[in-house]
Amino acid sequence: MKKKKAKKTNKVNSPVSKKVIASFRHYLERKVVDISEVRNSKICAEELQKTIVTGETLSDYDPVHAVYIYAQNIISVLMEQVGECPEMVKIVNPYINAAEEYMPSGPPMSPLTASYFFCWGCFDLWAGLKRETFGTVIIDLCKKMGFDSHLIDVFQKMQDSRMGFYVHEGFSGNKVLLREIITQKQCLAIIPSGYLGERGQVWFARILPEPLPEYSLGYSVVFTTPYILMENDNNSNSYANEKGWISYMERNLEKTGKKEASTAYEFLMKFGFNKTYWNEYIFQGYAGYMDEAVFLAGYPDLPLSMPHSKERQGIDEKHGNP
Repeated sequence: MKKKKAKKTNKVNSPVSKKVIASFRHYLERKVVDISEVRNSKICAEELQKTIVTGETLSDYDPVHAVYIYAQNIISVLMEQVGECPEMVKIVNPYINAAEEYMPSGPPMSPLTASYFFCWGCFDLWAGLKRETFGTVIIDLCKKMGFDSHLIDVFQKMQDSRMGFYVHEGFSGNKVLLREIITQKQCLAIIPSGYLGERGQVWFARILPEPLPEYSLGYSVVFTTPYILMENDNNSNSYANEKGWISYMERNLEKTGKKEASTAYEFLMKFGFNKTYWNEYIFQGYAGYMDEAVFLAGYPDLPLSMPHSKERQGIDEKHGNP
């Protein structure tokens, strides 16, 4: 995927997906991937058992996680295809710029994990008045091309997802009960990274719901490596508390322009106050890691509270702190 020059046009700006759909067949003729194979992909048990992802069969994964891995791999193929269309310039270029700036591969290289960055780049990074994303364009294209409806439904669940702040409320076997602040929604979730955490912790994570309700498995999946929030008091064992993040929301939700607190919260978590808002929070708040989780400290609206903000670095240098 390469950066593109903006296409000059005298026409009124229309939704990106309409432009991509109108010209997509022309670009398909130059592609190596047979789009018909992708189009005919289906979400069903037989397909999941046959599919290979990074050398391992999806049957080795939890079934909820497996469906989303399968969908993610198909979306990744479509992102490469769609990303070649000039109409995608306002999404492609910011995506490439962010990849170059943050080098998302997880610690120690970068606090932005690959799972986080994929979801941000595909489902949250937007352009235009209708806030179109790679995900919305891909879903519109798939509907037009007659993709499997179950697969499109899974794509839509991924597109509708967002990051959120969750309070750890205990365990049920190998699953964790999480309650989201502001919305107060509860869910039981598996944690593919293997980190089960501790009751009372606040997590920053993207949770995907059960993809195929007809199976009635009754749990969700924390699709991103969980970010565990800490107090910025130089004590690595001091976890952040829910009250601190409720205070953050009280200071900021009104700035979204949304009247209802839950609507404002969902908007803020999906889009931030700018396109890289949450990327910057992760980058500046990075406070350490283990293989299964990443630790963050501070609040996005209080620069001095984040270990790697320019303001904090300036004070540390002034006082001779490393």
